[in-house]
This record gives sequence, structure tokens and C-alpha cells, in this order.
Amino acid sequence: MELKFTGVGSAFNPKLKNTSAYFTMEDNFFLVDCGESVFASVWDMPELRNSKDIYVIITHLHADHVGSLASLISYTYYILEKKIHVIHPIENIVDLLTLSGIDKNNYFYYNSLPKAVSGVKVEAVPVEHVRDMKSFGYVVRAKDKKIFYSGDSKKIPDEILKRFLEGDIDRLYQDTAISYSENLSHMFIGDLMELIPSEKRDRVYCMHLEGDNEELIRSKGFNVACCEN
Repeated sequence: MELKFTGVGSAFNPKLKNTSAYFTMEDNFFLVDCGESVFASVWDMPELRNSKDIYVIITHLHADHVGSLASLISYTYYILEKKIHVIHPIENIVDLLTLSGIDKNNYFYYNSLPKAVSGVKVEAVPVEHVRDMKSFGYVVRAKDKKIFYSGDSKKIPDEILKRFLEGDIDRLYQDTAISYSENLSHMFIGDLMELIPSEKRDRVYCMHLEGDNEELIRSKGFNVACCEN
């Protein structure tokens, strides 16, 4: 399983588009988050249009992670004649979609992936992001690979870090902040350097970038998630 990205930018970095990842498994399309710029990136993808089923996994409800989900649902339902599967642990996403004018009959909602679809298993993990919103990262397993996708998180959950350092998780995809503040809502690169030994940093892919930070991030031994479009 190899994640591809439609964008790798932070909420205030539209140049790199909203951070969102996707992959295909057999004839199913999996999308992680659907921020404001995502629909424009995926609507004409052959992987989306030709898929049997579409699964959209949402980490939290900030606009840069869910802002074009309503458009994607309407497009797939009325144009592609498919009902997508929306996965989020909390049902308030249904309320958000209803307020956006999306009928509940136009998509399927699950608080977790209902079954191992094409061998893919998804495990939601609560993460710390902001006080006023519950956020989740995900452990995604497909075939012989297992990754952790942080969503937005200022810390790596202890159990996830342990599993990564012990080799149970192959890759970490971690939102990474270069600038430090007292009110961080994303993982500060200095903290990431303290947690991840240098010999394991090539398995950490930084994302949700504030600016042109790739050179700095790579100089610390980490990888950077790459935008496909």
C-alpha cells in the first residue's frame, strides 16, 4: 500500500492544497480527508470514476479536512451514480452534511469501516489537536503493510509511537509544524526529532506543511509526503 497525496499543505497554505491522501485496493478507492481543495483534485481521477466503491475516511471536521465532502457526495451520487461510504467515529459529521444540504440517503455513514474491504482494515485512534473538536488518526493495514496517518495531531499517541519504534507500524504520516508556539495544534519538528531516532526517520513522512519547508525537513532525516496533482 502506497499513499498518494492530492495536497500536502496546511490550512493557511493553499499553494500546496489541503492535505489529503488516497490509495486504491483492487477496484475500491480510499480517500483520507476531503478538504476544500480536494474535490477539484479527485473528481476526474480514473481511480475514482472507475472504482466499484468509494470510501472516505475523515479525521476531523475542520474545513481543510472536510470542506468539499458535500460536493464529492453530490457529484458521485448524481453524476457517477454511486453512494460513497463516509467513515468517521462521531455521528456529528452527518449533522454537518445535513446542514450542507446533503440528504442522508445519498451516502452511507459508518463510525468505522464496516468490514475488511479488499483486505483493508482501518483502526481509529483519538489524537490531541484542539480543545473544541475531537480528532482522530488512523492505523491503516493493507496486505503486509501498516501505516499510521495522524490527521492533525500535536502529539504522537504513546501506543502508536511504541508500535512504530518496535516495527509493528511501517510508516508514520505526521502533520509537522516548523514554527513553534505555546498553542501548537500540530507536531513541532523539534519534538518529532526528540521522539524518533535518526535511523528510523526515513519511515516518517511529514505533511500539512506551512510553507516551502521540504529542504529543512529532509535535512533532519525525515521524508516529506509528495503531492501527486
